[in-house]
Amino acid sequence: MYTDPEAPRGALDAPGAAPSVSDESSRTRWSATPHRRAAETSDRPVTSAVRPGRRTSGIVAHFDARSAAVLLSTSGALPLPLLAFISPGIIRAGGWPYLGAIWVFTLIVFSTTAIVGRLSDRLFAVFGMIGMFGIAGSAYLVTEPAAAGVIITLLAAIPAISAMSSTPRVVVTFSLVAVVLALGLAFVDPSSVAGVLVKCGAGVANVMVPVFIVAALRSSLEITMARYAVLGDTDPLTGLLNRRGFLTRSRELLAEVAESGDQIGFLLIDVDHFKAVNDRLGHAVGDSVLVDTVVAIGRAAPGRSLIGRFGGEEFVLLCPTSGQAALAAAAERIRLAVSSMSTVTVSIGAVTAPLSSRGAGAPNISQVIDHLTHLADRWVYVAKSAGRDRVVCLSSSPIHFVGGDSSSPGAPGR
Repeated sequence: MYTDPEAPRGALDAPGAAPSVSDESSRTRWSATPHRRAAETSDRPVTSAVRPGRRTSGIVAHFDARSAAVLLSTSGALPLPLLAFISPGIIRAGGWPYLGAIWVFTLIVFSTTAIVGRLSDRLFAVFGMIGMFGIAGSAYLVTEPAAAGVIITLLAAIPAISAMSSTPRVVVTFSLVAVVLALGLAFVDPSSVAGVLVKCGAGVANVMVPVFIVAALRSSLEITMARYAVLGDTDPLTGLLNRRGFLTRSRELLAEVAESGDQIGFLLIDVDHFKAVNDRLGHAVGDSVLVDTVVAIGRAAPGRSLIGRFGGEEFVLLCPTSGQAALAAAAERIRLAVSSMSTVTVSIGAVTAPLSSRGAGAPNISQVIDHLTHLADRWVYVAKSAGRDRVVCLSSSPIHFVGGDSSSPGAPGR
């Protein structure tokens, strides 16, 4: 095991003087091309054909599916006083004040949603609950059976809308309240026992069927999106995280290490003579060798390790560590596990570094991982030059880490 080799590549930085991955020169180098493009296009006139599209996109982004559905459902009730004015006999005697109150509330919901855009869960719950009682009240005030039946079907709108994005508890609560209101309306002006039973069955079905359909579609969409997320973040051969998945998952681990005061450990594991395996035995055997190597790495890896595949025969491992000696021992266990469980050996470059996360700014997760990879690659080169099947471990100077969150600009997504 090597612990203090000479730097094999003079162009690279010395490990003890690792540059900050968030310095100004690094940001300039990473963003030079976008700046040049902005300069080239800054003098171009903005045509009128582009501006409406931008305004439309802004309006669409202002609402989510739930708030858009609230707008559509409430807009349908806004003309109700006009219809009642045209046919006064459609409203029960003395029902005009109640109808006016329902209409005012509907107008408030419509206006608030149009202004706010994305309704909070609490605001939607309040609007939805009062709205269902308003729908039930409107159905009771209308004396025309056909019109009342149409209004009753609107009771399903709010539970169905809630099924788009609300919590299961909210969806179940809205559904139960809507069913109870539908059953209560079935006993208004009963004509016969059979008629009441038919109204009860129809009311329950009108509420539950749309809710079930929306909930099923939502569940199916979430499952599909989760599968695509796994496929997009996973190497299909080994099942390990690919570069994109590794960067995404590393944020949480880096943040924990920075907060705990431990050091971060990074291993670059390179399979020795892998090209010869492919050339001599074929790619199918080569793939099998890689899978066996991954199994060995996983069994010997320290706890809370994050493992990924960055290249054809290159694997990376990120883990918390107490220092250089602990990481070197972990890397040695992985090397011995691979040599005993697989037909190949590995050369490992290991780097430990303290993390500091003071201050704020754009997330630099990609830069941190690239910097660690840059250093570990140097020690892999040293290990291979010294005969392969060995570990080279060095310490790095402290690295400044800015985690941000998964939605922040600059968060890993490539």
